[in-house]
Amino acid sequence: MLRDETTRASVPDPRNRRTAQTPQSLLTSAREAAPGEAAKLLGRMGDLSDELPHWLSAARILPAPGDTRPGWARRYLRIAVIGSHTTGQLAAILPVALARHGVAASVHESPYGQYEQEILDPSSSLYAFAPDVVLLLIDERELRLPAISDDPARDLAAETSRWTSLWQVLRERAGATVLQTTFVPRTDDGLGHVALATPGSRRQLVRALNLQLGQQLPGGVHLVDAEQLASAIGTGRWSDARYWFLAKQSIGLAALPALARQLGQVIAATAGLSSKVVVLDLDNTLWGGVIGEDGLAGIVLGNGPSGEAFQAFQEALLALRRRGVLLAVVSKNNDADAREPFLKHPDMRLGLDDLVAFRAGWDDKAAVIRQLAEDLSLGLDAFVFVDDNPFEREAVRAALPQVEVLDLPADPTGYPAALARHPSLEPGSLTAEDAARTRQYQALAQAGAARAAAATPEEYLAGLEMTATFEPVDATTRARVVQLIGKTNQFTLTARRHGEAAVQAMLEQPGAIALTLRLSDRYADHGLVGVVIAVPAPEHTLRVDTWLMSCRVLGRGAELSTMAVLTEAARRQGYARVLGEHIATGRNEPARSAYERSGFTADGVEGDTSTWIFDLARDHVPDPGHIRITPPF
Repeated sequence: MLRDETTRASVPDPRNRRTAQTPQSLLTSAREAAPGEAAKLLGRMGDLSDELPHWLSAARILPAPGDTRPGWARRYLRIAVIGSHTTGQLAAILPVALARHGVAASVHESPYGQYEQEILDPSSSLYAFAPDVVLLLIDERELRLPAISDDPARDLAAETSRWTSLWQVLRERAGATVLQTTFVPRTDDGLGHVALATPGSRRQLVRALNLQLGQQLPGGVHLVDAEQLASAIGTGRWSDARYWFLAKQSIGLAALPALARQLGQVIAATAGLSSKVVVLDLDNTLWGGVIGEDGLAGIVLGNGPSGEAFQAFQEALLALRRRGVLLAVVSKNNDADAREPFLKHPDMRLGLDDLVAFRAGWDDKAAVIRQLAEDLSLGLDAFVFVDDNPFEREAVRAALPQVEVLDLPADPTGYPAALARHPSLEPGSLTAEDAARTRQYQALAQAGAARAAAATPEEYLAGLEMTATFEPVDATTRARVVQLIGKTNQFTLTARRHGEAAVQAMLEQPGAIALTLRLSDRYADHGLVGVVIAVPAPEHTLRVDTWLMSCRVLGRGAELSTMAVLTEAARRQGYARVLGEHIATGRNEPARSAYERSGFTADGVEGDTSTWIFDLARDHVPDPGHIRITPPF
């Protein structure tokens, strides 16, 4: 029997083509490349180097995006950097970190130390810039806390109120996503270890403030754990007193690339660009050894250092699953052999129920991943491939450049850390929908089997026994709505990336209609999977600003149910017509014909935008027939 993978010892491990480059060779290649390719190359600097000079060189070469999304980018963002200390070099290298995620960024740096003035003055340069994201980089020295407080509760409450009030002003005036780094307690406060046992010590208050702010985050505001990052890279690198006294540079120059990388990951995640699926090899990845040759008793799992490391890696994967990341297996193995550890090994942490798909066989892995993406109705850029074999990794990179590939170290004890550090697995937020995602996609697979068995498409759809539930967008669903708006790429008619403040502003317009769609079938409740938000326009017209659905329920006719409910609500409110737009992005082709199928009439095309009109006195949305709508209208 052939081994599942070539053993690691038989080949050199070059890691991969992208990271086999040196920083200097990458810079040389980028200088000679076309702008789009140069941006993609320079985004890989964070995979190669933690040296600030390399990052600054990359920043000088990185093509400026202008005011629109360039062709290479998945997103274009305007980012304002506000600090209590010198932030120029961080602002310069931040676009390099973002390019790693396919984000083109224009960055505005507010004047040194003017963070409160910039936030509180409605005519400040911050608001003139109209940012999509605001970064608040505030040093611990700015906190209005004593060395030892006589009234810790009072001082903590006052400081908490100060920051939450600033967030509120930012959100109301800019409507931008807000990211603030947490405060890193200083270690030179003269108290040493006694600070931990001294009630009201500044160090205790700073840590308590971080926790309290985390518990009071409003929608659209995120904390970046700077204290954890400082601990990981070393407080000596994070805070270098030389730079503070020379240039009021609070964060050491050696720490800036790590901070930029972390900020880039969080910004990308809040923009909906995190990976959704981790595709796993088995032999020497989830356990040591080859199940087809070594047998159940011969694989390394649970006992000894390596066995415990493989077990810890599985537990790290389970943690991803619990926050909504899908896990799938793609292995070159006999199916029965591959399943045996999941069914019989006492030290397995992952079970078959934790997986959204299990594909064991001898087909090319890239081809299997491509088919898996089709089955799950996800783009290839939603996938991360994890395999111990460098040749398999290279094959997937060459065939599927959109797929992220995680490079595992030679020693399995490093697997959990490699997974945790991967930049595309940063969560943007956590909702109740995330925890249920694996079950929902498993139901999708069951529905796929039913589709294959049905004699006709109509028989398949009727057999799903679907119910569509429509409810107004409210405070309980707003976070999920914003999450969907941020990450939906396929069935989105305009791809407008509204934050929570913009959504709330539309909801508050008199005559606006905003609905959520929940879809269930005989296999599962798929949760909140659709949103439509329409606002009043002149001449008794209702304009659809945002209309989107999760890709996992495409092809079921739910878009017709959505438009039927929206047009009936518009008719009841006295509107004469509904205006729709489709703005082509290159990725939302599945939505292109949605208005035409819903009974709208084409009203013109200008550039990438087509407009559609629905006459409420004359037109009617076709009834899909196989979906029960509740509440009925």
